[in-house]
Amino acid sequence: MEIVWSGWFFILGAVLASFGGVIGYRLPKGMKVLGVDRSQCDHCERQLHWYELFPIVSILAARGKCKTCQKQIPLLYTLVEFGTGALYSFSYIKYGFSVELLLACSIVLLCAIITVSDLLYFIISDKVLIVFFVWFLALQVIFEYRGWVDAIAGSLLGFLFLLLLAILSKGGMGGGDIKLMGVLGLVLGFQGAYLTLMFASIVGVLVAIGGLATKKYTRKTAIPFGPYLAVGALVTFYYREELLRLIF
Repeated sequence: MEIVWSGWFFILGAVLASFGGVIGYRLPKGMKVLGVDRSQCDHCERQLHWYELFPIVSILAARGKCKTCQKQIPLLYTLVEFGTGALYSFSYIKYGFSVELLLACSIVLLCAIITVSDLLYFIISDKVLIVFFVWFLALQVIFEYRGWVDAIAGSLLGFLFLLLLAILSKGGMGGGDIKLMGVLGLVLGFQGAYLTLMFASIVGVLVAIGGLATKKYTRKTAIPFGPYLAVGALVTFYYREELLRLIF
């Protein structure tokens, strides 16, 4: 039964990530998400048929290309769908049916949406952040999964630290990143926000060094920080206690 539920959670994660990808793609462009036509090819703008909308499977069947214009379909969407499905399955295996599972799935979906929008447009939508902030706040009120002082302290630490960094760097940190950490800090608490910022910074530096070494980046290349915050938040959520014991 464990395998069956893991499979169902993988499918659920992939489906939600597919919808999340639409949100991450459309909102920054000012497009409507609900009550509009189905998704379309980014290149020829052909509306996709229903059988082309299955997460992961459809793009594999099409060999990664639009059947009309034969242009390559961005691999980003499939990677996000697969990654979200895998993390949903992992979350079920790790937490079972619990509040932690609900929190994990919510954080993963938020990270999936902001990763798509930040990588494509360097934008993290305020609408997405408001929805998830209200959702996390509601879960905190209902389940009180974290002490209120810790939750507020984590939110303030994440928000104010990146705000200070943005001021000192004169715009080197985006407003979306600042608000994202305010949302994540509410869930992760003070220590969790600290760990997230630490890991995000390490990953960001390593990627920047790799980009400079391979000459894919220059010192003036803009690098979206949201995906690194997502990585830091997920690692922290899943392995918070282990990391705290290792570091402190």
